[in-house]
Amino acid sequence: MLEQVRVGNLRQPEIPSVKGPREIGSYFVRDSQAVATWLLRISLAGVFFWFGMLKVTGSSPVVELLRNSFGFLASAPYLQLLGAGEVIIGVGLLVPRFSRAAAAIMVMHLFCTLGLAFISPSLVFAPSFPVLTMQGEFLAKNLVLISAGLSVILKKE
Repeated sequence: MLEQVRVGNLRQPEIPSVKGPREIGSYFVRDSQAVATWLLRISLAGVFFWFGMLKVTGSSPVVELLRNSFGFLASAPYLQLLGAGEVIIGVGLLVPRFSRAAAAIMVMHLFCTLGLAFISPSLVFAPSFPVLTMQGEFLAKNLVLISAGLSVILKKE
């Protein structure tokens, strides 16, 4: 946004010429979109880091859901590896250079978890579709997280 002008060994920001209120608004919108995307990345990173650490330490409430669907993932070392992957996604979302790749991996991970609705619908719907169980509500929030991940991936630099 602000271009750098070289003055001797010092660099001063060049103040952009603003031709009216509409142009001021466009600067504000551009800045607010960047801030919103940064806040989105921080919140996604926090959630994935937190959930991943719960798996690594073996204190995740998701263990029972895993045990009833993908049983092998509910035991060591798979649960810890799943948690470590989520922690890595969280850290990757914070590093601008890796944020898009981390968001893409996050979206793939979340799509895999949504597969549970097809693999074991009785865990997700009770007595039947569209009534959700507690696990179903837990999985439904992944739709929002997928949309947030796509926003990070598709953000123009």
